[in-house]
This record gives sequence, structure tokens and C-alpha cells, in this order.
Amino acid sequence: MHPYALLAAVFAAPALAQEVNSTYIAGLLAALNGAGLTSLANTTQSISNNSNGTALLAQLSQGQKTVFAPNNAAFSAVPGDVSSNTNRLVSILSYHVVDGHLNASEFAASPSHTIARTFLNNPEFVTLEGGRSQVIVAERASNGTVTILEATRNTTVVSSTAYENLIVHVVDRVLAMPDDISDTVEDAGLSSLDGALDSTDLDDALERAHGITIFAPTNAAFQSALASLGGQAQNNTVISAILANHVINGTSVYSTGLTANSYSSAGGQAFSFSSNSSGNYVTSGQSSARIVRADIPVENGVVHLIENVLANTASDPGAAASAVASQSSVAATATSIPGQSAGGSGPAPSGSPSNNASLRTAGTLPGTAVILSVTAAAMGAFLGGMLVF
Repeated sequence: MHPYALLAAVFAAPALAQEVNSTYIAGLLAALNGAGLTSLANTTQSISNNSNGTALLAQLSQGQKTVFAPNNAAFSAVPGDVSSNTNRLVSILSYHVVDGHLNASEFAASPSHTIARTFLNNPEFVTLEGGRSQVIVAERASNGTVTILEATRNTTVVSSTAYENLIVHVVDRVLAMPDDISDTVEDAGLSSLDGALDSTDLDDALERAHGITIFAPTNAAFQSALASLGGQAQNNTVISAILANHVINGTSVYSTGLTANSYSSAGGQAFSFSSNSSGNYVTSGQSSARIVRADIPVENGVVHLIENVLANTASDPGAAASAVASQSSVAATATSIPGQSAGGSGPAPSGSPSNNASLRTAGTLPGTAVILSVTAAAMGAFLGGMLVF
């Protein structure tokens, strides 16, 4: 039997007849093969007997979608233990589908970013606030090239086409699902921050949050802070307050939304944001830092790299607790990414990626006291260790 006919027969089974448009999927497979995307076509067919795979395929024909389609060379680089794992493949493919149309010309011009919510919402791989699905971060260069910005590499759109309701952007890599905070920090070469996380349970506290924003100082920033703090580097109260003022607990704030709302830190202090010809800045108290790289997605939030430590020692646990509750509530009910204006970012139909709180329940956020106590121990160990040398 011809493979398209076989696939159509599978999808025509009574239990699936209401979910999958078999004619649509057969046409999609033919279009992918015709475009030379044979590996993607084969992978799409391979998930058809998986319940989660069927659910993903059923959504493709419903409304406008944008698909990032890895070419054959991209699939050839996928490890065998991944390509043979159907459940993982479904999640990976889900990370390549975005609700709404995003033409190449609609991506934000660099250095601004488009933040697009994908169909990846498997709780094994994503634990954002309100059951939100994971995002991709992309930008458009002056020559029109669209690049997807991953934690440690970039993926390029090499061509674009269309199939019925789909815009299909062919990409030169299989997109990597965002990793947890610890692995992302290590892979990004942030050895100073990685050392603090590894020597304590700070990574556990941060990774238990469902929705978190971290302003992460670079290695050079940590070195500079050590010199500035002097003897205070041994004061856990001071260090606790400083580190808490680098975290927004309860929500993932991407670069598009930094100025869209007011945010308070895990230390109960207000953040403010500004821009000038030299870049974008975050301020806490009297201390400011330039954001040198924005929008690094992680499993449960987002990381922004900053070039200075925010040396704000003020702490208000009551305000922090109130902020967590407020920020979590707002994030859980939001229907779009704050500040986003590119295609596919507006309010979406119920059940779509940007409005999928019902798909799973967000976990309990770690309390502010937990973050404060662990950050104090982490930085006390890290800075204290450096002082020995």
C-alpha cells in the first residue's frame, strides 16, 4: 500500500476521525517530499501512531500556523537515541510549530526580538507559569535573514514556502528545546554563576519556580563585584539581598515586556528599565546594568545576561511575597506575551499555545524566604571561596 494511503487509513479510524484531517496530512506529506524535506515527512509519518503525535497533527489544519521545518541535513545530525524516541520527537516537533502566521518580513529587526509561543507544553520539558507553552526567540537581520536565537547556537531560516494554512520556514538545524537553568548556565560558559549554583542548592530553588526571570551577571561582572564588596562579601544578609534583587519570581518577562508592566524582585524591590544609544538597562535601587544579551529561554522562564551586578542591598520580604502572588496571577491569565507586536503574538483561541493554562496545572512556587536563604548560602560560598584565593 502506498504510504500516503496507509497514513490516510490510519487517520480514518473511527476514534481519530473527528481529530485528524487525513486528506490534509496526506497532502502535507506530499508537499514536504516535493520540497525535498523527506526527513521531516518521514518523521511526521512516524508520530502518527502516537497519541500525542496524533493530537499535534490534528491541530495543524486548524487555523493559521507557522512551521519551522528542519532540512534533511539538520535531521541527519539528530542523535539516534532521540530520533528513535517517538515521545521525545513529538515534543521536539511541537517546538517547531507556532500559532498564527509569521512571514519572514514580520520578524523583529535586530537587535529587537520576536518572542513566539510554540506548541511545546509537555511538562517533562517545560514548566512555565500558568501552564504556558515554551517560546522561541528570533530576529531579522538587515539583509532579511531570519535567525532563531538558542542558548548556545543560532539557527537560520534558509528558505520559506507555504502549504494551505501553513507558512513553512525551512531551517538548517533541528531546534533544541530549552534546558533547565543549571545546564543552560553551564553551556553558556557562565562559570562564575555556574560555580555558585553547583556548590549549593540554589539551582533547585530557582528550578522549582513555574515562571522566573533572572538577570544573570557575566563572569566579568562577578569579578568586579568581588572587588567592590570587599569585606561585605562575607555578609550573608547583604549577599542575600543583592542576589534576590536579580530575580523576578512568578513570571517570565521577555525583552518585549520589560517596560510593559511594573515588576518587583524576589527581594521586594522595584525594577525599572531604560534605553539609550548604548543599549537597554535594568535598574534596582541606585544600581544599573546594561543587558548584554536578552531572552535566553530556559525550561521554566528566561535569563537575561547583564554586565554588572545590581548592588541593591535593600530587602522587603512582605513586598516580595505580595509581588510573587500578583505577578503569578497576572501571568497565569495573560493571553499574549507583554509588549509583543509581531505576527502570531496577539490573543489566541482557547487551547492554542498562548492561552493554554488549562492544559496542565502550574506547580507551587518556592517561597521568597527559600530563594533568599539559598542565594545567601550560594553567594557566601562562591564569593567567600574566591576571597580565599
